[in-house]
Amino acid sequence: MFTLRPVCGEGFLDREELLGELVETLSSPAQRMGFALVGPRRMGKTSIFLETIRRLKEIPRVVPVYLSLWELVEGTPEELSRHLATATMDAFREEGLLPLKVQARNLLKAPLELLRDILGGMRISLKLREELELVLMLARGQGQAGPGELVSRALALPEMLARESGARCALFLDEFPTVLELRQGGKPVGEGIVRRLRTEYETMENLVLSISGSVRSTMEAVVLRPAAAFWRQFVVREVGPLPKEAVEKLLTRNLDRALTPEALSRLWDFTQGIPFYVQFIGRQLSRRQGRTITGAEVEKALAEFLAEEGEALFQEQWQGLSAKERKVLQVMSHGYTAPTAIAREANESPNTVSQYLQYLKGKGLVERPQPGEWRISDPVFAKWLSLRTG
Repeated sequence: MFTLRPVCGEGFLDREELLGELVETLSSPAQRMGFALVGPRRMGKTSIFLETIRRLKEIPRVVPVYLSLWELVEGTPEELSRHLATATMDAFREEGLLPLKVQARNLLKAPLELLRDILGGMRISLKLREELELVLMLARGQGQAGPGELVSRALALPEMLARESGARCALFLDEFPTVLELRQGGKPVGEGIVRRLRTEYETMENLVLSISGSVRSTMEAVVLRPAAAFWRQFVVREVGPLPKEAVEKLLTRNLDRALTPEALSRLWDFTQGIPFYVQFIGRQLSRRQGRTITGAEVEKALAEFLAEEGEALFQEQWQGLSAKERKVLQVMSHGYTAPTAIAREANESPNTVSQYLQYLKGKGLVERPQPGEWRISDPVFAKWLSLRTG
């Protein structure tokens, strides 16, 4: 079955070597390092995390906790601490390691006296009960705490729960660099929070953290550069496209018709193995009738995808770019890769083009595979742009 959502279980395909490494490392009390998954959007990083979590749940005394920072709406330290605290409490409750009879988010809405009654009736240590009450009160916006302390207390909660229950907690923060964008009272506070989290995390013994990020420049800011707060704190793994063999297996498994070699080749050339696009085109092909899927049929499906779905997928991002950023991308979508050639076609100076290439790189839209050569990171976005601009 084709899906546009992250997959796990029977729907998961390939990446077995990476999954084995993740599960073995994160479940072992002897291992202290988590993982940092780096790769462009739509490559399947979330699916890797969710499948790892599914497998970790089968291991006794290991409690996986997952939070996608893209779910944050307000973009404040209070919201992050609220989501992290409730995700942690619910994960330990589901494993039977926290005697809580209601979902944690209901505690955030409960009157103060009811909250204290619920916590008072739990068979946990006084220290843990007091910390739970404090974290929940702060997450509700009640109490005094700076942004760094607020988030660091929420991070300390899974460590404390794991220590008290004799378990190991594997925390997954999807799109972790979003922390850099946190604001309080309109002021940016993200960098300070990242540094505070690093300081708190290095003393923890029962919590192992894994993160992911889609934009290399922001991952460099938090993990990949020597000056980054979490430099050398993770095992870094690049997440790229699926190999051609895996794409063929996925299509064969989910389609009730055979693909000709030409059809498979054309689909591969279009998607370049990016899981989201393979799933999307596969879903389109599954709705068509016939005995065999031909190259011509794939070409028709690809054209329909670009015309009908491309606007929904790319238009908002495109409109958010400056005029010169759009001009550079338009030229690149027609096959120009050298900065001098891009500058000539865009009628801009080489220095200006180089400057905007760096801006676009920071947004994860272009990459430099080798010196003197640039390309649009998402090949399907490049095709849509080429078609759109003629």
